[in-house]
Amino acid sequence: MKTKFSKVIKRVIAHYPVNLEKIKLITYKEKKAVWSIQTDIGELIIKKVPFKEKTIQFMIHAIDHLRRNKIHTPAVIKTTDGQGYTKVNNEYYVVFEAVHGRTPNYDVKKELMMILKGMASFHKASKGIEAPTGSFPSFLLTEWQNDTRKKYAHLVKLKKNRLEDPHHNEFDRIFLENVDFALEQCEFAIKLMANSNYKEWVEETEKIKTLCHQDYSAANLAIDKDGNLYVYDMDSLTVDLPIRDIRKILNKVNKKQGAWDVNLMLKMMRAYQKINPLTKDQYQVLVAEIMFPHLFYGQVTKFYNNRRTNWSVRKHTLRLKNLLLTEKRKDRAVKEFLARLDEVIKK
Repeated sequence: MKTKFSKVIKRVIAHYPVNLEKIKLITYKEKKAVWSIQTDIGELIIKKVPFKEKTIQFMIHAIDHLRRNKIHTPAVIKTTDGQGYTKVNNEYYVVFEAVHGRTPNYDVKKELMMILKGMASFHKASKGIEAPTGSFPSFLLTEWQNDTRKKYAHLVKLKKNRLEDPHHNEFDRIFLENVDFALEQCEFAIKLMANSNYKEWVEETEKIKTLCHQDYSAANLAIDKDGNLYVYDMDSLTVDLPIRDIRKILNKVNKKQGAWDVNLMLKMMRAYQKINPLTKDQYQVLVAEIMFPHLFYGQVTKFYNNRRTNWSVRKHTLRLKNLLLTEKRKDRAVKEFLARLDEVIKK
């Protein structure tokens, strides 16, 4: 019990109908922290959450909504007076049930398909959610087109700036050799989105609401002893089209294996389709989202706008070269995926 945080934890637990026996710090990152505690009712998890009160209220409301709809996620333990969180020293704390399991493996086909089915179940279960305070703390639904056009314009500006500067380093040369390819990807994505049912899908989702986790990946998942897939860390929930989560998991899995595999994409999306089916037009929106050169754009803006001082130009350049290989393989695979969509949505 003699820990740096024992006084704070004792004050937090004083609001709960449990007796504290032992404290173990799991992670601490200034504004965020996680503890495992032993109590008279078993192990519990305490999280310090650096959010506004309305965001915490929505997170707890969303967890309850998802659990009611059969999603496996740790339950929020309520305080003695029935609240889902408590405040100590002007900081907020949430207590969860402790759930143990192993991290799923992307390289194991059965477990990868379980992740896609779990994501589909998450999206399906979230439909119809409402905000307990009347407004959602995060609502990214309508931002894709404006955001994409801004990023496209930023790449054009960076290209112009580097062309006007007579002094080029190695990173500049790789950037200038490949920026037109990236701009073509942007244009393809924008055109594909413009010819899709994106606006109608957004309007529909504005009415019925669908949540995205924003990091539905192996790091935030666990398979328990009974084979159930649990999802953790509901810190970044937002109302959006499900393609936000789908694009991220496709990027993560294909990046991990170093190449975009169209057959793997088809298998992953067939698993998703079984639980939360999308239409052909909606898959077109997904392809537009994937086709945007997120990896290239991210690395380029890190270098030119927010460079890490502990990285050399050479290290940034090697990183960019590796990401470009992934982007170019993605370009071919995703266009083939678009041509083979009937293999996903077949009855």
